[in-house]
Amino acid sequence: MHVMHVLKRQLTAVGLALALPLLAGCQPKPEAKPEVLLAKPIRLDIPDQEVVLEFEASPQNVIAYQSYIIAIEADNSIGKPNPFHSQPPPPALYIKAEKNIDGRWQTIDVPDTYVSLSRLPETYKPFYKKLPEWHKQETSLNYLYPNDGGSSTIRTILGEFTENEWTEGGRQRINGNYRITIQTKQSHPDFEGMPAEVSIRQQYINAK
Repeated sequence: MHVMHVLKRQLTAVGLALALPLLAGCQPKPEAKPEVLLAKPIRLDIPDQEVVLEFEASPQNVIAYQSYIIAIEADNSIGKPNPFHSQPPPPALYIKAEKNIDGRWQTIDVPDTYVSLSRLPETYKPFYKKLPEWHKQETSLNYLYPNDGGSSTIRTILGEFTENEWTEGGRQRINGNYRITIQTKQSHPDFEGMPAEVSIRQQYINAK
């Protein structure tokens, strides 16, 4: 009788050991954060085109240690020559990034990639780059930085959120309402016929 009791307990233990991984597999997986937070169409070929992007950053949609950018992608399915293969400077756009702090909109820093690379220590080679001579460093003016997107899609980076925007003192600080206002500065006929979109998204990685 004692042997049967011990055997029963052992079988129960084995059953639980087998069932636990199955139960764990039934648990809902954490929801993946969106790669693109917000996107709107924009025309790059004519001046004075304004787009306003407003979004709320929270732990539900932003990864604390992930880099986020303001990107512009143009659809070049018509096969026009890539505008970035011509001589610099690249197109520049007006940009104003704000965060609502204590009920007031306050300007935050979203440098373009040229400025970001120039801010690195000079020892950070090959990433450190001197600011190009054509870069005027005007307030609220960012230059598009090309990113490899293939022949049918032209990917560019207009601005970058700084690393400390989502963290503070090594801790996550993902909260707040943001407003990004973008306006084209000049006409760029090279982009005529290319539908474009501006977005707040995770930094491009490899071919993504």
